[in-house]
Amino acid sequence: METLLKIPKKAIKGIKIVSGDIANILRRQARFYQVRPSSSTLFLTYRCNSHCMTCTFWKRPGQEEKKKEIGFKEWRLIIDKLADSGVETAEVFGGNVLLRKELLISVLEYLRKKDIVIHLPTNQIGLDDDIGEAIASTVNYVYISTDGVGEYQDNIRGQEGAFNRAENTITKLLKLRDNNKSPRLVCNTTVSKYNVNILEKVVEYALDMGFDEIHFEYAGEMSQEHIEHSIIDGLRPTPYYVRQEESILVDQAGARVLKNSLRRIKQKYSDKNIDIRTINIDSLSERNLYEGTIPHKKCYVERDEVTVDPSGNLIICPFINNYIMGSLIKSSLKEVWNNERHRNFRQYQNLGALEMCKHCILGVQRNPGLLTSLKRVYLSRFA
Repeated sequence: METLLKIPKKAIKGIKIVSGDIANILRRQARFYQVRPSSSTLFLTYRCNSHCMTCTFWKRPGQEEKKKEIGFKEWRLIIDKLADSGVETAEVFGGNVLLRKELLISVLEYLRKKDIVIHLPTNQIGLDDDIGEAIASTVNYVYISTDGVGEYQDNIRGQEGAFNRAENTITKLLKLRDNNKSPRLVCNTTVSKYNVNILEKVVEYALDMGFDEIHFEYAGEMSQEHIEHSIIDGLRPTPYYVRQEESILVDQAGARVLKNSLRRIKQKYSDKNIDIRTINIDSLSERNLYEGTIPHKKCYVERDEVTVDPSGNLIICPFINNYIMGSLIKSSLKEVWNNERHRNFRQYQNLGALEMCKHCILGVQRNPGLLTSLKRVYLSRFA
Protein backbone atom coordinates (compact mmCIF):
# COMPACT_ATOMS: atom_id res chain seq x y z
CA MET A 1 0.00 0.00 0.00
CA GLU A 2 2.82 2.38 0.93
CA THR A 3 4.53 1.68 -2.43
CA LEU A 4 1.32 2.42 -4.31
CA LEU A 5 1.04 5.77 -2.56
CA LYS A 6 4.58 6.69 -3.61
CA ILE A 7 4.05 6.03 -7.32
CA PRO A 8 1.59 8.90 -7.96
CA LYS A 9 3.92 11.34 -6.18
CA LYS A 10 6.80 10.27 -8.40
CA ALA A 11 4.62 10.53 -11.50
CA ILE A 12 3.40 13.99 -10.46
CA LYS A 13 6.98 15.12 -9.93
CA GLY A 14 7.93 13.81 -13.38
CA ILE A 15 5.01 15.64 -15.00
CA LYS A 16 6.01 18.87 -13.25
CA ILE A 17 9.62 18.55 -14.43
CA VAL A 18 8.67 17.89 -18.06
CA SER A 19 5.99 20.60 -17.96
CA GLY A 20 8.63 23.01 -16.68
CA ASP A 21 10.97 22.02 -19.53
CA ILE A 22 8.25 22.64 -22.11
CA ALA A 23 7.24 25.96 -20.52
CA ASN A 24 10.87 27.13 -20.68
CA ILE A 25 11.08 26.13 -24.36
CA LEU A 26 7.91 28.10 -25.17
CA ARG A 27 9.20 31.15 -23.29
CA ARG A 28 12.46 30.87 -25.21
CA GLN A 29 10.54 30.79 -28.50
CA ALA A 30 8.63 33.90 -27.50
CA ARG A 31 11.87 35.73 -26.64
CA PHE A 32 13.34 34.66 -29.99
CA TYR A 33 10.64 36.50 -31.92
CA GLN A 34 10.60 39.41 -29.48
CA VAL A 35 14.42 39.65 -29.67
CA ARG A 36 14.42 39.98 -25.89
CA PRO A 37 17.56 38.77 -24.06
CA SER A 38 17.45 36.74 -20.84
CA SER A 39 21.06 35.59 -20.53
CA SER A 40 24.53 37.07 -20.84
CA THR A 41 28.16 36.12 -21.37
CA LEU A 42 30.62 38.48 -19.74
CA PHE A 43 34.20 38.29 -20.99
CA LEU A 44 36.35 39.78 -18.23
CA THR A 45 39.46 39.06 -20.29
CA TYR A 46 40.57 37.41 -23.52
CA ARG A 47 43.95 36.53 -22.00
CA CYS A 48 44.70 32.90 -21.17
CA ASN A 49 47.71 31.14 -19.66
CA SER A 50 46.64 27.65 -20.63
CA HIS A 51 47.77 26.07 -23.92
CA CYS A 52 44.86 23.81 -24.78
CA MET A 53 45.04 21.67 -27.90
CA THR A 54 41.32 22.26 -28.48
CA CYS A 55 41.45 26.07 -28.36
CA THR A 56 43.47 28.92 -29.85
CA PHE A 57 42.42 31.67 -27.43
CA TRP A 58 45.81 31.57 -25.69
CA LYS A 59 47.53 32.63 -28.92
CA ARG A 60 46.10 36.14 -28.68
CA PRO A 61 48.74 38.81 -27.77
CA GLY A 62 48.31 39.11 -23.99
CA GLN A 63 49.71 42.59 -23.42
CA GLU A 64 47.61 44.11 -26.19
CA GLU A 65 44.48 42.47 -24.79
CA LYS A 66 45.28 43.69 -21.27
CA LYS A 67 45.29 47.33 -22.40
CA LYS A 68 41.66 47.02 -23.57
CA GLU A 69 40.27 45.65 -20.29
CA ILE A 70 37.90 47.74 -18.16
CA GLY A 71 37.69 47.73 -14.36
CA PHE A 72 34.99 47.04 -11.79
CA LYS A 73 33.49 50.54 -11.93
CA GLU A 74 32.56 49.96 -15.57
CA TRP A 75 31.47 46.36 -15.05
CA ARG A 76 29.19 47.40 -12.18
CA LEU A 77 27.52 49.91 -14.51
CA ILE A 78 27.08 47.20 -17.17
CA ILE A 79 25.66 44.69 -14.69
CA ASP A 80 23.15 47.32 -13.49
CA LYS A 81 21.99 47.82 -17.09
CA LEU A 82 21.66 44.08 -17.66
CA ALA A 83 19.69 43.54 -14.46
CA ASP A 84 17.39 46.49 -15.21
CA SER A 85 16.69 44.96 -18.65
CA GLY A 86 15.59 41.61 -17.22
CA VAL A 87 18.74 39.55 -17.85
CA GLU A 88 18.53 36.58 -15.47
CA THR A 89 21.80 34.66 -15.92
CA ALA A 90 25.46 35.47 -16.50
CA GLU A 91 28.31 33.26 -17.65
CA VAL A 92 31.52 34.87 -16.40
CA PHE A 93 34.00 33.91 -19.04
CA GLY A 94 37.49 34.34 -20.51
CA GLY A 95 40.32 33.59 -21.45
CA ASN A 96 41.17 32.71 -17.93
CA VAL A 97 39.11 34.96 -15.65
CA LEU A 98 41.32 33.95 -12.72
CA LEU A 99 43.99 36.24 -14.21
CA ARG A 100 41.79 39.12 -12.99
CA LYS A 101 41.42 37.98 -9.40
CA GLU A 102 40.24 41.17 -7.69
CA LEU A 103 37.87 42.05 -10.52
CA LEU A 104 36.47 38.51 -10.64
CA ILE A 105 35.67 38.47 -6.92
CA SER A 106 33.98 41.90 -7.12
CA VAL A 107 31.96 40.94 -10.21
CA LEU A 108 30.78 37.67 -8.66
CA GLU A 109 29.69 39.41 -5.47
CA TYR A 110 27.84 42.13 -7.40
CA LEU A 111 26.06 39.66 -9.69
CA ARG A 112 24.95 37.78 -6.57
CA LYS A 113 23.68 41.03 -5.05
CA LYS A 114 21.62 41.56 -8.21
CA ASP A 115 20.12 38.03 -7.93
CA ILE A 116 21.61 37.00 -11.29
CA VAL A 117 22.29 33.26 -11.67
CA ILE A 118 26.05 32.79 -12.15
CA HIS A 119 27.80 30.19 -14.33
CA LEU A 120 31.59 30.07 -14.07
CA PRO A 121 33.84 27.91 -16.30
CA THR A 122 37.44 27.65 -15.11
CA ASN A 123 40.73 26.06 -16.12
CA GLN A 124 41.77 26.32 -12.44
CA ILE A 125 45.08 28.14 -13.08
CA GLY A 126 45.32 30.64 -10.21
CA LEU A 127 42.37 29.43 -8.14
CA ASP A 128 43.54 30.31 -4.63
CA ASP A 129 41.68 30.35 -1.29
CA ASP A 130 40.27 33.86 -1.82
CA ILE A 131 38.78 32.99 -5.19
CA GLY A 132 37.58 29.62 -3.88
CA GLU A 133 35.68 31.30 -1.04
CA ALA A 134 34.14 33.84 -3.42
CA ILE A 135 33.01 31.06 -5.75
CA ALA A 136 31.55 29.00 -2.91
CA SER A 137 29.51 31.95 -1.62
CA THR A 138 28.26 33.41 -4.91
CA VAL A 139 28.34 31.05 -7.91
CA ASN A 140 25.48 28.70 -8.85
CA TYR A 141 27.34 26.45 -11.34
CA VAL A 142 31.10 25.89 -11.57
CA TYR A 143 32.39 24.13 -14.69
CA ILE A 144 35.78 22.54 -14.03
CA SER A 145 37.52 21.78 -17.32
CA THR A 146 38.40 18.09 -17.17
CA ASP A 147 39.30 16.58 -20.53
CA GLY A 148 41.12 13.50 -19.28
CA VAL A 149 42.70 11.69 -16.39
CA GLY A 150 46.39 11.96 -15.49
CA GLU A 151 48.67 12.68 -18.43
CA TYR A 152 45.70 12.98 -20.80
CA GLN A 153 44.55 16.10 -18.93
CA ASP A 154 48.07 17.55 -18.89
CA ASN A 155 48.61 16.91 -22.60
CA ILE A 156 45.24 18.20 -23.81
CA ARG A 157 45.32 21.29 -21.59
CA GLY A 158 48.93 21.94 -22.58
CA GLN A 159 50.08 22.42 -18.99
CA GLU A 160 52.11 20.15 -16.75
CA GLY A 161 50.19 19.70 -13.52
CA ALA A 162 46.78 20.46 -15.06
CA PHE A 163 45.34 17.20 -13.72
CA ASN A 164 46.55 17.90 -10.19
CA ARG A 165 45.08 21.41 -10.33
CA ALA A 166 41.68 20.03 -11.31
CA GLU A 167 41.83 17.56 -8.44
CA ASN A 168 42.87 20.24 -5.94
CA THR A 169 40.12 22.57 -7.15
CA ILE A 170 37.27 20.11 -6.72
CA THR A 171 38.61 19.11 -3.28
CA LYS A 172 38.82 22.78 -2.24
CA LEU A 173 35.34 23.67 -3.47
CA LEU A 174 33.72 20.61 -1.89
CA LYS A 175 35.28 21.57 1.43
CA LEU A 176 34.25 25.23 1.13
CA ARG A 177 30.63 24.53 0.27
CA ASP A 178 30.45 22.35 3.42
CA ASN A 179 27.65 19.95 2.45
CA ASN A 180 25.62 22.64 0.69
CA LYS A 181 24.19 21.88 -2.73
CA SER A 182 25.48 25.13 -4.21
CA PRO A 183 27.51 25.74 -6.19
CA ARG A 184 26.78 22.76 -8.45
CA LEU A 185 30.13 21.27 -9.41
CA VAL A 186 30.26 20.24 -13.06
CA CYS A 187 32.97 18.10 -14.62
CA ASN A 188 33.05 19.74 -18.05
CA THR A 189 34.63 17.48 -20.66
CA THR A 190 35.38 18.69 -24.18
CA VAL A 191 35.36 15.60 -26.40
CA SER A 192 37.84 15.50 -29.27
CA LYS A 193 39.96 12.92 -31.07
CA TYR A 194 42.43 13.20 -28.18
CA ASN A 195 40.15 11.70 -25.51
CA VAL A 196 37.33 9.88 -27.33
CA ASN A 197 38.67 6.50 -26.18
CA ILE A 198 38.90 7.30 -22.44
CA LEU A 199 35.51 8.83 -21.63
CA GLU A 200 34.53 6.07 -19.21
CA LYS A 201 37.68 6.79 -17.19
CA VAL A 202 36.57 10.41 -16.93
CA VAL A 203 33.18 9.30 -15.55
CA GLU A 204 34.89 7.10 -12.96
CA TYR A 205 37.09 10.03 -11.97
CA ALA A 206 34.10 12.38 -11.70
CA LEU A 207 32.32 9.87 -9.45
CA ASP A 208 35.38 9.37 -7.25
CA MET A 209 35.93 13.11 -6.84
CA GLY A 210 32.32 13.91 -5.94
CA PHE A 211 31.16 16.01 -8.89
CA ASP A 212 27.43 16.69 -9.06
CA GLU A 213 27.31 16.55 -12.86
CA ILE A 214 29.43 15.61 -15.85
CA HIS A 215 28.81 17.28 -19.21
CA PHE A 216 30.23 15.84 -22.40
CA GLU A 217 30.51 18.67 -24.93
CA TYR A 218 31.90 18.24 -28.42
CA ALA A 219 34.97 20.13 -29.58
CA GLY A 220 34.41 22.76 -32.22
CA GLU A 221 36.69 24.27 -34.80
CA MET A 222 36.49 26.66 -37.69
CA SER A 223 38.86 26.71 -40.62
CA GLN A 224 40.38 29.75 -42.28
CA GLU A 225 38.13 28.98 -45.25
CA HIS A 226 35.02 29.22 -43.03
CA ILE A 227 36.27 32.56 -41.72
CA GLU A 228 36.99 33.93 -45.21
CA HIS A 229 33.41 33.06 -46.21
CA SER A 230 32.00 34.89 -43.17
CA ILE A 231 33.27 38.43 -43.70
CA ILE A 232 30.58 40.96 -42.85
CA ASP A 233 30.83 44.70 -43.52
CA GLY A 234 34.52 44.18 -44.25
CA LEU A 235 35.18 42.55 -40.86
CA ARG A 236 36.98 39.20 -40.69
CA PRO A 237 35.80 37.30 -37.56
CA THR A 238 38.32 36.11 -34.97
CA PRO A 239 36.87 32.94 -33.38
CA TYR A 240 38.81 31.15 -30.66
CA TYR A 241 38.48 27.64 -32.14
CA VAL A 242 40.51 27.96 -35.34
CA ARG A 243 41.79 24.82 -37.04
CA GLN A 244 45.57 24.50 -36.87
CA GLU A 245 47.84 22.03 -38.70
CA GLU A 246 45.47 19.15 -38.08
CA SER A 247 41.83 18.78 -37.08
CA ILE A 248 40.86 18.06 -33.47
CA LEU A 249 37.58 16.42 -34.57
CA VAL A 250 37.00 12.68 -34.51
CA ASP A 251 37.12 10.83 -37.83
CA GLN A 252 34.33 8.60 -39.17
CA ALA A 253 35.42 5.61 -37.07
CA GLY A 254 35.86 7.86 -34.04
CA ALA A 255 32.31 9.17 -34.46
CA ARG A 256 30.96 5.61 -34.11
CA VAL A 257 33.21 5.01 -31.10
CA LEU A 258 31.89 8.20 -29.48
CA LYS A 259 28.23 7.37 -30.02
CA ASN A 260 28.66 3.81 -28.73
CA SER A 261 30.72 4.97 -25.76
CA LEU A 262 28.12 7.48 -24.59
CA ARG A 263 25.30 4.94 -24.94
CA ARG A 264 27.29 2.48 -22.83
CA ILE A 265 28.12 5.14 -20.23
CA LYS A 266 24.48 6.20 -19.81
CA GLN A 267 23.39 2.59 -19.32
CA LYS A 268 26.22 1.62 -16.98
CA TYR A 269 26.02 4.67 -14.70
CA SER A 270 22.28 5.37 -14.81
CA ASP A 271 21.85 4.51 -11.12
CA LYS A 272 24.91 6.43 -9.89
CA ASN A 273 24.73 9.66 -7.91
CA ILE A 274 25.82 11.92 -10.75
CA ASP A 275 23.94 13.71 -13.51
CA ILE A 276 25.48 12.63 -16.85
CA ARG A 277 24.63 14.99 -19.70
CA THR A 278 25.35 13.95 -23.26
CA ILE A 279 22.45 15.69 -25.01
CA ASN A 280 24.59 18.12 -27.03
CA ILE A 281 26.48 15.22 -28.64
CA ASP A 282 23.31 13.11 -28.88
CA SER A 283 21.85 15.92 -31.01
CA LEU A 284 24.63 15.51 -33.58
CA SER A 285 24.74 12.78 -36.18
CA GLU A 286 27.92 10.81 -36.82
CA ARG A 287 28.36 12.88 -39.96
CA ASN A 288 28.00 16.12 -37.99
CA LEU A 289 30.74 14.87 -35.68
CA TYR A 290 33.37 14.09 -38.28
CA GLU A 291 32.48 17.00 -40.58
CA GLY A 292 32.22 19.53 -37.77
CA THR A 293 28.77 20.75 -38.84
CA ILE A 294 25.63 21.46 -36.83
CA PRO A 295 21.98 20.72 -37.72
CA HIS A 296 20.46 24.00 -36.48
CA LYS A 297 19.93 27.03 -38.74
CA LYS A 298 18.36 29.64 -36.47
CA CYS A 299 20.64 31.66 -34.17
CA TYR A 300 19.17 32.16 -30.72
CA VAL A 301 22.47 33.52 -29.38
CA GLU A 302 22.22 36.85 -31.24
CA ARG A 303 18.58 37.26 -30.15
CA ASP A 304 18.59 35.92 -26.59
CA GLU A 305 22.10 36.36 -25.23
CA VAL A 306 23.96 39.58 -24.41
CA THR A 307 27.67 39.10 -25.06
CA VAL A 308 30.01 41.72 -23.61
CA ASP A 309 33.72 41.92 -24.47
CA PRO A 310 36.54 42.92 -22.05
CA SER A 311 36.21 46.56 -23.18
CA GLY A 312 32.52 46.76 -22.31
CA ASN A 313 31.26 46.51 -25.87
CA LEU A 314 28.12 44.63 -26.86
CA ILE A 315 29.28 42.14 -29.51
CA ILE A 316 27.15 39.92 -31.71
CA CYS A 317 28.49 36.60 -30.35
CA PRO A 318 31.62 35.08 -28.77
CA PHE A 319 32.93 33.88 -32.15
CA ILE A 320 32.36 37.07 -34.14
CA ASN A 321 33.69 39.25 -31.37
CA ASN A 322 34.89 42.14 -33.52
CA TYR A 323 31.37 42.90 -34.76
CA ILE A 324 30.48 45.59 -32.21
CA MET A 325 26.94 46.91 -31.83
CA GLY A 326 27.79 49.59 -29.29
CA SER A 327 29.29 50.37 -25.90
CA LEU A 328 27.40 49.32 -22.78
CA ILE A 329 29.43 51.85 -20.81
CA LYS A 330 28.25 54.82 -22.88
CA SER A 331 24.79 53.55 -23.84
CA SER A 332 21.89 51.65 -22.31
CA LEU A 333 21.22 48.09 -23.43
CA LYS A 334 17.99 49.30 -25.02
CA GLU A 335 19.94 51.74 -27.20
CA VAL A 336 22.33 49.18 -28.65
CA TRP A 337 20.34 45.94 -28.54
CA ASN A 338 18.48 45.19 -31.76
CA ASN A 339 19.74 48.46 -33.28
CA GLU A 340 20.35 48.89 -37.01
CA ARG A 341 23.76 47.24 -36.85
CA HIS A 342 22.28 44.28 -34.98
CA ARG A 343 19.48 43.88 -37.52
CA ASN A 344 22.01 44.16 -40.34
CA PHE A 345 23.89 41.16 -39.00
CA ARG A 346 20.66 39.19 -38.68
CA GLN A 347 19.98 39.67 -42.39
CA TYR A 348 23.38 38.17 -43.24
CA GLN A 349 22.83 35.30 -40.83
CA ASN A 350 19.28 34.55 -41.98
CA LEU A 351 20.40 34.39 -45.60
CA GLY A 352 23.01 31.75 -44.72
CA ALA A 353 25.78 34.12 -45.82
CA LEU A 354 28.04 33.28 -42.86
CA GLU A 355 29.82 29.93 -43.33
CA MET A 356 31.02 29.99 -39.71
CA CYS A 357 27.46 29.64 -38.43
CA LYS A 358 27.24 26.18 -40.02
CA HIS A 359 30.17 25.08 -37.86
CA CYS A 360 29.39 26.96 -34.64
CA ILE A 361 29.63 24.44 -31.80
CA LEU A 362 28.03 27.03 -29.52
CA GLY A 363 24.93 26.57 -31.65
CA VAL A 364 24.57 22.90 -30.73
CA GLN A 365 23.59 23.79 -27.20
CA ARG A 366 21.95 27.16 -27.71
CA ASN A 367 20.34 27.13 -31.16
CA PRO A 368 17.84 24.25 -31.43
CA GLY A 369 14.39 25.32 -32.64
CA LEU A 370 11.02 24.37 -31.16
CA LEU A 371 10.69 20.79 -32.47
CA THR A 372 14.35 19.97 -31.85
CA SER A 373 14.09 21.39 -28.33
CA LEU A 374 11.08 19.18 -27.58
CA LYS A 375 13.01 16.19 -28.95
CA ARG A 376 15.89 17.10 -26.60
CA VAL A 377 13.49 16.93 -23.65
CA TYR A 378 12.59 13.40 -24.70
CA LEU A 379 16.23 12.40 -25.17
CA SER A 380 17.35 13.81 -21.82
CA ARG A 381 14.35 12.77 -19.71
CA PHE A 382 13.19 9.46 -21.15
CA ALA A 383 15.68 7.92 -23.60
